This record gives sequence, structure tokens and C-alpha cells, in this order.
Amino acid sequence: MGKDLLTAKPRVETSKGSGSTTTTAPQATQSNAALQEQLSTAKKTGAISGPMGRVYIRISGSPDAPGFDRSQLHNYLDNTLQFAKGEWFRGTKLDGVTDKLMQQLDKDGDGMVSWAEFKAFEAQTLSTVAPGATDAASARTSAGTQFDKFDKSGDGSLNYGELAAGTQAALPPGTEHGDLIAQLAARIALDAIDTDQRQTAVKDRNLSKSEWTTAAGEMAH
Repeated sequence: MGKDLLTAKPRVETSKGSGSTTTTAPQATQSNAALQEQLSTAKKTGAISGPMGRVYIRISGSPDAPGFDRSQLHNYLDNTLQFAKGEWFRGTKLDGVTDKLMQQLDKDGDGMVSWAEFKAFEAQTLSTVAPGATDAASARTSAGTQFDKFDKSGDGSLNYGELAAGTQAALPPGTEHGDLIAQLAARIALDAIDTDQRQTAVKDRNLSKSEWTTAAGEMAH
């Protein structure tokens, strides 16, 4: 999840305020156990797999969905990740990040992001979790080192603040919108990797070292 996720300035609204009139699609509310079952079934057919597969299902609503569109992605960022919640001009930020992600993920420009297109996003997530990983084994090793680096409190878990700070510190100096990039990376990592706090708001979750390294191995497999 690198700096290329958000390099353009968010679209500027002509009216004041932080509201947004974007129409959103219903968001999936499956339990983590249900998602794991869907992933297991889908993996046998080569459809979806791993931590990013969980995110794909949450955005699209089903492992059988042909993809997701802008309104579904916006809904995920807004309601599941609660991106930029409580911040000034939240609507503008949500719209800008949604548009930028759709631009980067929708490679064929058909207005839908398929699993094949979304899976390419996995490499960016892996670069945050386990920099320099080349296979499952090296990913788990690198992830362990990265975990210890991010865990500033030394309590054996990573929270939102530690993930966002660690991600932003790793960005090249002067990166535009570094705070938004770090926030997005931290929230997606928490939602993708967490396996036992689905009912907790994403920002309030934390990740164990086992969850972190296991996810790295799955993404690099």
C-alpha cells in the first residue's frame, strides 16, 4: 500500500461543508466466520483468497460478484473503514480517495473492479506488511521485523495509531497527502488482517503478531 494510492489532490467541491450526496450501495455485513467459509469455497475455484479476498467480499457483497463499482467502494470507505471520520471536508476526502482508487484499480475502464484487478492491490498491501518479501517464508520473516518496528508501545499488538504512524514514516519525504495515504493504509490493513474483532470499529481494532505474519505469508503465497 504505497504512495501511488493517492498522488492527486482530492476533487474540490464548490460548496462549503463536509457532506456528500454520493449514492451508496448496501454494504455487506457478514460475520468473519461467514467470510472465511466463503473464502474457503472460492479459493477452491481460484476465485478469491487471502486477507484481500476478505476485503473484496466486504466491498462487493459476495464472492460470486463480477466486481464492485464506485458506489460500493465509496460505501466501504465511508461505512466500514469510516475513512476520515470526524475530519473537516470529509465528503471531499471520501470522494477524492474513491475516485483515485477506482482510477488505479479499474484497469480496463469498464466502471467495475474485478477480483483479478483488485488482487493487484495485494502487492501494495504486502509492501506495507512485509517490505521486500519474495515468497511466503521471507514474507513472514519480514513481517515479524516490520511488526516489531511498528509496535512502539511494545505491547505485542498493533493499533491504528501505530500503523498509521509507521506507514507515514516510511513514505518518501514530502509525499503529497501523506496523512491520508497512511490513514487509508492503516484502516485497510486492520480490516484485511484482523480475524477476531469484526464487530469492533476498524479504527478501534488491534492486530497480534501472529495475525500480521500469517497474513503476510498468505498474501505472498
